[in-house]
Amino acid sequence: MLRGVITDIDGTLTDEKRRLSTVAIETIRKLNENGIEVILSSGNTSCLLKGLCKLIGTGGTFIGENGGVYRIGFQGPLKVISDRDIAVKALNMLIEYYEKKGVRLELFSHQERYSDVAFAREVPVDEVRSLLADWPVDIMDTNFAIHIHAKGIDKGKTFPIVAEQLGIKPEEFIGIGDSENDIGMIKAAGIGCCVANAQESLMNVSDFCSSASYGEGFVEIMRKNFPHILAR
Repeated sequence: MLRGVITDIDGTLTDEKRRLSTVAIETIRKLNENGIEVILSSGNTSCLLKGLCKLIGTGGTFIGENGGVYRIGFQGPLKVISDRDIAVKALNMLIEYYEKKGVRLELFSHQERYSDVAFAREVPVDEVRSLLADWPVDIMDTNFAIHIHAKGIDKGKTFPIVAEQLGIKPEEFIGIGDSENDIGMIKAAGIGCCVANAQESLMNVSDFCSSASYGEGFVEIMRKNFPHILAR
């Protein structure tokens, strides 16, 4: 029996312009009101996710920074899985490298992050991975940003920790996303799904892929798996 949903945000609950899908929000609220735990899982910062949980209408639990931080409910303290010292050092090396080439990296929410660093996808991710090949870090391409964090940080590894604290087994969740940073998460869930705009790497490991893209795809998957709640 499915008791929960763990979902990515950008590209999954949004449209192509990164605007939240109103139908996806309405769907999440119906699920929450009917006892289904909804976890937001994102590369975004904890400060943004705190607000989104309240505004969207979840129970407050989230995973942020691609697994680097999490919170249980609205009252739970923020838990940091790993510090970001090595990620910052790697970023500083990249900044120096690209400045010599006349390129300035655009950092995303640098002061609000606890476990990773993130910057705009204005440089090739394959080049970044090559430059940091000997560093004990992972580089994640979320389709919206390039993230660097200590090796071993992953949504899929933090998800079981969160599920246990909620008293729900990972296999009782449906996981849904759109990019490579969602692979571990949907593989850890009982049912792993992706929206039609997902990266091929995620499609290859998904149990089901929606015919619709973005937020409409999320709603399609939810209606398929929770028809007793979301009957038209």
